[in-house]
Amino acid sequence: GGGFLVFGGGLLWVGPRPPAPGGSGARAKGVRQAFAAVGDGVRYIRGHRLIVGLLLIDAAAMVFTMPQALYPVLADEQFGGGPGVVGLLYAAPALGALVGAATSGWTARAGGHALIGAVLLWGVSLTGFGLTSLLPLALVLLALAGLGDLISETLRSALLQHGTPDGLRGRVSSLWMVQATVSPALGNAAVGFLAELTSASAAVVTGGVVCVVAALAVAAAFPALRRATLASPGR
Repeated sequence: GGGFLVFGGGLLWVGPRPPAPGGSGARAKGVRQAFAAVGDGVRYIRGHRLIVGLLLIDAAAMVFTMPQALYPVLADEQFGGGPGVVGLLYAAPALGALVGAATSGWTARAGGHALIGAVLLWGVSLTGFGLTSLLPLALVLLALAGLGDLISETLRSALLQHGTPDGLRGRVSSLWMVQATVSPALGNAAVGFLAELTSASAAVVTGGVVCVVAALAVAAAFPALRRATLASPGR
């Protein structure tokens, strides 16, 4: 809160900027250029199997397996706890992500195989989480899921940057950010809808299994993803 106040107050000393010359004609040209830039990014992605594979494996990890919306229900129905258990369920993946971040130096020499393994760790861990009624085991599995998510996100972003030319990196990254924003929201909505039809635990298990199957299918269909590496030649 304090940070927002400081930076918001700092804006009081920022002087107004005059409008860009050219009026509505220049603005229309800017809009056309923006759409053309988006089109360039889409065409580049469609023509490069590595980037397509990265987008698809990201969707496999996020769209099918996002159980956060179900933590309150699972805490009550599966683990017999209250708000304290809900807090533990939310905290466990963050702990795993913290461990993953602290030990992530090895990812600088990793690549597609490590990414695929991290997504599989995420899916398998959440499948086990949906199956168990033992809270300690559930927390360990959620921590492993958080670790896998952190490693997969690190490698996905690094491989995307590594595989995109400088001139297109901003456009491709912007399209990537659209998916990164939309996919988790779709995942929470999907798992919530499935839980309405079945149960919270069944929804988590189903999502985990679908994530594993989808990740393996993407890995099999995109050899460029399996071959991708961040290591420099000769290392």
